[in-house]
Amino acid sequence: MAISPLSFLHCLLFFLLTLSTQSSSSSDHPQTFIIHVTKSHKPSLFSSHHDWYTSIIRSLPPSPHPAKLLYNYNHAIHGFSAHLTATQVEKLRRVPGILSVIPDQIRQLHTTHTPAFLGLSESSGLWQNSGYGDGVIIGVLDTGIWPEHCSLSDSGLSDVPSTWKGICETGPDFPASSCNKKLIGARAFNKGYISHRGRLIDESKESASPRDTEGHGTHTSTTAAGSSVHNASLFEYASGEARGMASKSKNCCLQDLLEFRLLRL
Repeated sequence: MAISPLSFLHCLLFFLLTLSTQSSSSSDHPQTFIIHVTKSHKPSLFSSHHDWYTSIIRSLPPSPHPAKLLYNYNHAIHGFSAHLTATQVEKLRRVPGILSVIPDQIRQLHTTHTPAFLGLSESSGLWQNSGYGDGVIIGVLDTGIWPEHCSLSDSGLSDVPSTWKGICETGPDFPASSCNKKLIGARAFNKGYISHRGRLIDESKESASPRDTEGHGTHTSTTAAGSSVHNASLFEYASGEARGMASKSKNCCLQDLLEFRLLRL
């Protein structure tokens, strides 16, 4: 059956309109963004930066997926993170005081190498002269920490510095005793993960505390700051001493399942 040019044109216009609508809908699917701001731009009518950020979020275009403020940043940087659509981000970039709006990204797990890779010697040089990190606090942002790991023993370590401002965030599987003079703090930041998934964490399958259920965070943190462990081996192979780069340092671990956060030490 022949199709008239007019009918064909109508069909083509309908197809293009449908495609455009689908594309627009897809581009306005919300995702998490990290927003850096100029601290001094806060209008005096707001009593706090949190109030200012909340007002900014409320001023953005409406969406079937309401904009959501996730975290405030007040120390190393100034700003906030939020769950936003592309339309809202476009408007946000034009707000005075906004320095950058960066999409949050899922980071793939990687590992590190040993001091030998860096050419460090235990008998002389930089590694020994540094005191193996004594007095240093290392903040690790990863999949969390397994506090019972033998590399987190605090035997022979100095007391927690009086200047330490962090906390040991507890949970059903992470009691206060999980922290010691080696693991001096631990926190879990999972609002971005929950927002990305669109549902609460199923604690029968995942941990909502700083506990590491992946293993990667424990591995990297003990590589950086693990205490010396004698007679370590892998199924009795490669027996020897396991130790972190800064074995006398303090360790603070954060579980962040999706978002990048900055830590105040």
